[in-house]
Amino acid sequence: MKKILFATTALVATAGVAAADVSFSGYGRFGAISTEGSAQTGTAAQRAAAAAALTAASAAHAPNVAALTAAQTAYTANPTAANGAALLAAQGVAAGSAAALAGASATNNLLNGSPDITGIYTRIRLQIDMTTEADNGLTFGARLRMQDTSVDGAGYGNGGTTTGGFNGARFYAKMGGLEIGVGNIIGAIEGMSGLYMSTQSGDIGLSGLGFHSLVTNTVAQGYWGWDAYSSGGAGVDGVEVMYSAGDFSGHLSYSNGGGVSTTGLNVAYSFNDWTVALGYQDGDTNAARDKAVITVGGKIGPVNVGLAYADNNGTGKVALTGQVEVGAATRIDMFVSSDDSSVNTAGYNVNLDPSYGLAVSHSLGGGASVEGGVVRTPFGTTSADLGIKFNF
Repeated sequence: MKKILFATTALVATAGVAAADVSFSGYGRFGAISTEGSAQTGTAAQRAAAAAALTAASAAHAPNVAALTAAQTAYTANPTAANGAALLAAQGVAAGSAAALAGASATNNLLNGSPDITGIYTRIRLQIDMTTEADNGLTFGARLRMQDTSVDGAGYGNGGTTTGGFNGARFYAKMGGLEIGVGNIIGAIEGMSGLYMSTQSGDIGLSGLGFHSLVTNTVAQGYWGWDAYSSGGAGVDGVEVMYSAGDFSGHLSYSNGGGVSTTGLNVAYSFNDWTVALGYQDGDTNAARDKAVITVGGKIGPVNVGLAYADNNGTGKVALTGQVEVGAATRIDMFVSSDDSSVNTAGYNVNLDPSYGLAVSHSLGGGASVEGGVVRTPFGTTSADLGIKFNF
């Protein structure tokens, strides 16, 4: 991480400001990625209906993306309350049609099958953290990211190809163990201890390979249905309160994107080498965002283990994760998860397999590492990746 300290005459002369700090950090990832295609299932009529639904969902999403881009441009040029409200509404509409498109795509792939895909995966992320501390000890800060991701082909759970650009900022005020954040918030479920595997990518391998270990991702209720800090978008424009004292921590978040209120809460307690966390999210009029989550993480001998369960609007999922250091430079990551979705988002019967993954991370020193993994998905297909990650 590189840091630049700004202590200009203007800052020194400003009453109540002690110092300002701007730090730059980030990472690069590049390598090969592949996924095994799936076979056709369902009747001819079901396959035709799924293909037509995917075409319709894609056509419906395109103008919403254009409207969101226009609303973002208008708000950037003229950040009035009216333009802000229009941007918030456009974000909600686009998020809804994106979820519908993802569901239609999953249904189409299940019924019509999907081809084998092998290609190149790249991601570059630049993060800028800005803080200043007042004389009374209150810290004010903001975070911005610029990110560019490219994946040859689709179906990896990595968002396809995105053009680099700044995301929405997260602002916060902090004193002691209390922090209040606004804007592109982290979100209470996203910030839960034990939700993600504590790996280089947050999950298995170089890219995450679909993030099937997350108990909040299910076939029936969808993937990524919770408030979270967006690395490439505007975020949910919400508010959150985070507090920690000793072994206890809590996190409350709220957003109202597109008129849909989402409230999240998590609490965690650490003892010895273990942490237990409970999380809850209420999606108001969007029941697919309703979640109750419990995670337990700790150490058994040389192995870091995690156990998590979530009720996702009636759909349960459980995951067991493990990490073990092999020598001074190598780590092995593993998980197995079971999603009890009985139907997919279109109501077709789906026979899901347990999902499991295995990955190896080998440090090259200087913040660089070789990352690779293989995952068996809930649909019985296999995804794999291999490449280099370097931090800066």
